[in-house]
Amino acid sequence: MKVVIYGSGKMAEFICYSFNNDSPDEVVAFCVDNAYVPEMETKLMGLPILSFEQALVQYPKDKYLMHIAIGRNNARESIFHKVRESGYRFANYISSRANVWPDLKVGENVFIDQFCAIHPFVQIGDNCMLIGARIGHHTTIKDNVLLSANILAGNVTVGNNSFLGINSSVKEDVCIGRNNVIGAGVFITKDTEDNMLISNPETPHRIGNSKRITLFHKTA
Repeated sequence: MKVVIYGSGKMAEFICYSFNNDSPDEVVAFCVDNAYVPEMETKLMGLPILSFEQALVQYPKDKYLMHIAIGRNNARESIFHKVRESGYRFANYISSRANVWPDLKVGENVFIDQFCAIHPFVQIGDNCMLIGARIGHHTTIKDNVLLSANILAGNVTVGNNSFLGINSSVKEDVCIGRNNVIGAGVFITKDTEDNMLISNPETPHRIGNSKRITLFHKTA
């Protein structure tokens, strides 16, 4: 299938390269919010960068798929709902070099890179990015999650919109709450509440009343 990538940053370049070199799908264009539309004739990786409204016309939803390539969870979630409501279907990418089992269950708009290793009996929700993650058996990753080079033991649950940073790890049978930010190198040994920021050394902080978390990636 032909795919339009939503986003134009470094993550979008990486995901475009992955699709074009390691999947049956072909990326044909990038699209962004109106505020990020570049000057005329500006291209990325030789492909046009359009507004989402232009993409709707030039790459109609009945012939093209969309993949949202934005690292920040709350931005990716908002765009996911907008794209879905417009009628597009989503492309998933699971690297041929990833170590996965045939019973893996994934939602829509899921990206799994070549360094991931995933045990049997794992479920991954919608709109998730897994980069260099090692995931134990019977683990559930809910929607809008970003995992970055970490280890989850068996029977872990990661709540919606959580981010786990580089070299963090989670003990077996632990539930990570919604909207958590787990910092680099943190080892989580017990359940976490919703809306928590946990840094290294492991010190939990509540993130106000907001259910939105700003992570560390540009949106366009």
